[in-house]
Amino acid sequence: MKYLSTLIAILSMVVVSCNNNDEPTPASTQYRISFIHSDELTQTFDYNSEGNIKEWHCLETPSSKTIANASYDYDINGSSVMINAEELHGDQKWIFEEILSLNIDGTAKSAEGVVGMYRVEDNSLFMKKRYSVVFNYNVAKQLESIRIVEKRIIDNGDDTHPLKWNIDFVWNNNNLIEYKEYTNPASPSKVCEYTYYDGIGVDYAPIIQYPVLRAYYTPLHYQGRFGVEPKGLVKNATVDNIYTTDYSYNISTSSTKSIVDDYFEKLPSGREIEYTIGWE
Repeated sequence: MKYLSTLIAILSMVVVSCNNNDEPTPASTQYRISFIHSDELTQTFDYNSEGNIKEWHCLETPSSKTIANASYDYDINGSSVMINAEELHGDQKWIFEEILSLNIDGTAKSAEGVVGMYRVEDNSLFMKKRYSVVFNYNVAKQLESIRIVEKRIIDNGDDTHPLKWNIDFVWNNNNLIEYKEYTNPASPSKVCEYTYYDGIGVDYAPIIQYPVLRAYYTPLHYQGRFGVEPKGLVKNATVDNIYTTDYSYNISTSSTKSIVDDYFEKLPSGREIEYTIGWE
C-alpha cells in the first residue's frame, strides 16, 4: 500500500478555502488552482470552459509515475458529475466509475459507483465492488458526516453482507477540528485533529485535512462541492493522537484577494517539505 499511503499523506494537506463566503461559489467565479508541487508529488488541474474541473493528475515528482488520474463530465442540468478515475494502490490498480449527484447549491448529495481492483503485474481482476455514499451537512453548510456502503460483486449478484462505514467531522468556531473514520464509533480506524493560528485567514488557502473519502474528490473539494471550508490557517495536525505535523505559510496580498503561494510542512522527524501552489 506504499503508493496509497503517499497519496493520502500528501492530499491530506491541501483543500482550497474561499473564506469570504459561507456558500460554495460557482466554479466560473473562483480563483482556480492549476498545480500543487513538492519534491515528492505533483498534482495538475485542467478545467472546462465553464470553469469546472475536467481532469486531475497526480504524479510522483522524481519519476513522473502516475499515482492517480481522474476525469469529470457534468450533466447538462448541473445535477450530477460522472467520474472516471484510476488510483495506484501498491501492486493493485483501482478503477472507479461513479455518478456523483449534487444538491441545488452544487454540493455533493450522494454517489453510486463501481470499483474494480486489478493486479498491476498482469492486469487481472482481483475484486469488484459496488458502493453508495451519502453526504450530510449541518445548518452552517459544513460537511458533517459521510455514510458509505460497499458490496462485493460476486458471481450470483452482490454480497448480502455489505460493509458499512462512516466518517464524522467536528467543527468549532467555523474550523474543522476533528475527522473520525470508523465502522464502530468506539474503535475508530483513524482520527485526525487540527488546531489553527488565531485570527489568521486568507481568501484562498490550503487546508490541512484528511481527504474527503476519495483521492479523486480532491479537485471537487477545491471548487466547493463539499460545503464551506475552515476559516483559519491550520497550525498543526495530529493523527491518531501520535504523530503531529506543523505548518507555516507564505501569503501574497492584493487589493482584491489574499492567497497562500506556498506552505511548509514540518514532519515529526524534523524534516521540512515545501509545497508550491499555482493559481489561474
